[in-house]
Amino acid sequence: MIAVLLVNFLEFLAFFVGVIYYKKNKSKPTLYLVWFLGITIFNELFGWYAYFLDSPFLSFLKGTPFEDNYWSGNIYSILSYLFYINYFKWYLLSKKSTIIIDRISILFFIVSILEILFSNGFFIKFMPISNIVGTLFVFLSIAFYYLELLKSDQILKVHKSLPFYVSVGALIFHLCTTPFFIYSTYYSNSIDPGFVSLYRQVIFGSNYLLYSIYIAGFLICLRKKDPYSLRKNF
Repeated sequence: MIAVLLVNFLEFLAFFVGVIYYKKNKSKPTLYLVWFLGITIFNELFGWYAYFLDSPFLSFLKGTPFEDNYWSGNIYSILSYLFYINYFKWYLLSKKSTIIIDRISILFFIVSILEILFSNGFFIKFMPISNIVGTLFVFLSIAFYYLELLKSDQILKVHKSLPFYVSVGALIFHLCTTPFFIYSTYYSNSIDPGFVSLYRQVIFGSNYLLYSIYIAGFLICLRKKDPYSLRKNF
């Protein structure tokens, strides 16, 4: 319980610092990032309903597909992947790269909808195909961002660049958590308590690191001018 509350606290702190950062460096990508952090907090708090099914207000959910909160987690997961895939697109100047990202976004959305419709696992587990495809596409989007970064003078100002910190956090988080999200559907505490214990440590640790990087990125960039601020689409 303490570990969950700590994650929620870091999420809220990242959102709060993000709002402060946005007030000084207003741009569409930053606005969307702050909105995404707000949606993340809402999803986390909403998911708590599954722990209170014994209450008279929520007891009617027992025995229904909504008894577990996998469904809300899967919806958030789809939104999360779509956000990260497109977030780095907003920092690209290459039209070819942005077109590719637009297409893989559509492809990912189609794959996710098909998995929801035909896998019968939407309400009972994390969706493995969507997690694998989403992670690969996030990595591809970040790769486009890094490639363009290396070809420009922005590489000299990377320590002032918020998307760089977001990319580092996203890479570490998805690299660490995706394998566990996939295999968690095949394990339970009764079958392999050791895996469940490791799963919780990795998930919580990755969340701590992710939001700590976001908070650090906001604070470091807060007093520095955004090197992307001169772009017209910002």
